[in-house]
Amino acid sequence: MTRSIFEKYGVPLSLLGILIVVGTITFSIIEGRPLEDSFYYMITVLTTVGFGDITPSTTLGKIHFIIVISIGLALYGYFISTLASILSEEKLAKMFPGLYGYFTDGGKMSGHAIIIGWNQYAKNAYEEFSLNSVEAVVIVNDDEEAKRLNRDGIKAYAGSLDDPSTYEKLRFDYARGILITYTDPKESIVSILKIRRSTRKSIIISLILDEELVDVIKQAGADEVINIAEVGGRLLANSLIEPKATHLEIDMLSRGGLDVMEYEIKDNLKDKDIETVSSKINSHILAISRDDQYILKPPTKFRLRRGDRLILIGISEEMESDINRLDKE
Repeated sequence: MTRSIFEKYGVPLSLLGILIVVGTITFSIIEGRPLEDSFYYMITVLTTVGFGDITPSTTLGKIHFIIVISIGLALYGYFISTLASILSEEKLAKMFPGLYGYFTDGGKMSGHAIIIGWNQYAKNAYEEFSLNSVEAVVIVNDDEEAKRLNRDGIKAYAGSLDDPSTYEKLRFDYARGILITYTDPKESIVSILKIRRSTRKSIIISLILDEELVDVIKQAGADEVINIAEVGGRLLANSLIEPKATHLEIDMLSRGGLDVMEYEIKDNLKDKDIETVSSKINSHILAISRDDQYILKPPTKFRLRRGDRLILIGISEEMESDINRLDKE
């Protein structure tokens, strides 16, 4: 979202106001005119209307006119060109958001992911969403950063969580979830509180670096809290203790090789057993999530219910084909 004209171009507007005030006073002194006549004269001069009913009669008055008209025309020209630029930018932004460096409206997005903030965590999350064909949009505070990200092919929106239009344009209530990627817990808490003030529907997931803050972040309104420090620390230790297993874990978390995916059981697979489902896919069923509990290595005759979630592990390139086969079963 572009800044307001005054916020971005307040200096030339302020200079124009100062020019009118100073010009009015000095013309009144030089020509001995009342202030209201001098103000009227300044406006007609600066707008280049020039009715001619009030004109300078002294040499200083004529010099005053030349200075005022020169500065005024320069400021007006700058202001008009700026206004035209803003209007054309916003129009082009809606037509070519990625090309022009803007993302201004979510349209009819649904089931998308919203990423708050931009850093290495946000970048990796965005890439993971792209690999899994999940539409995602990043919210940043700065116009220029949003432009840069969009030019790099990352859908980014410059806006504030204090602005109600941010929630409307990016359709927070229709999003799959919201990721808070700040490493500063204060920023995370404030962001969560602002989001919860505007919507109760959205699922919020926040990262933290301090285990002691898990409860605080959840109390603020987060549904899930991921302790990045714990995950990273365990991987570091295991890379020394069990290097091969750790390499496999990292491979599963990276952009290639093995992948872990979640699949929800629908009516077409309910009452079928694990053996039947396994025979249809190349991936392996690692676990089943049912009623907020995990069933690890389910037996082959274990029957599935609608709403169960299969936790699959397999080759990244084969996962999509496996999902398609299960959908068509």
